Amino acid sequence: MMELPIELFGFMRFIENEPAMMAFVASFGVLIAAFFVALFIRLPLLKTFFGIIAGGLALALFPGFIVCMIFVFSGISGMHIFFSWGVIVISSILFVLFNHQRIMNILGEVATKAK
Repeated sequence: MMELPIELFGFMRFIENEPAMMAFVASFGVLIAAFFVALFIRLPLLKTFFGIIAGGLALALFPGFIVCMIFVFSGISGMHIFFSWGVIVISSILFVLFNHQRIMNILGEVATKAK
């Protein structure tokens, strides 16, 4: 029976051997991903899509980092930390997706009050 190689070029082994690196990925990996998303947010056709992704990444930054740090100091394996962080990021993106219009209204009100 054929099976797919799940090693992903040593990424899984690296996460398993160095669980503290997941805290680094949770903080700086999200910032790097948000930078690449920000490059494409100016495209008029995909502005809403990339805005949702950027909002979800921004929302996942602090909870993801805090959870990863707690798990690292608790001695939980790197793969469990990685999957927990992935759930946080996906749920944050889904939250922004389902509440995008309301979030934009609130941010618009805050921006007008600041002027």
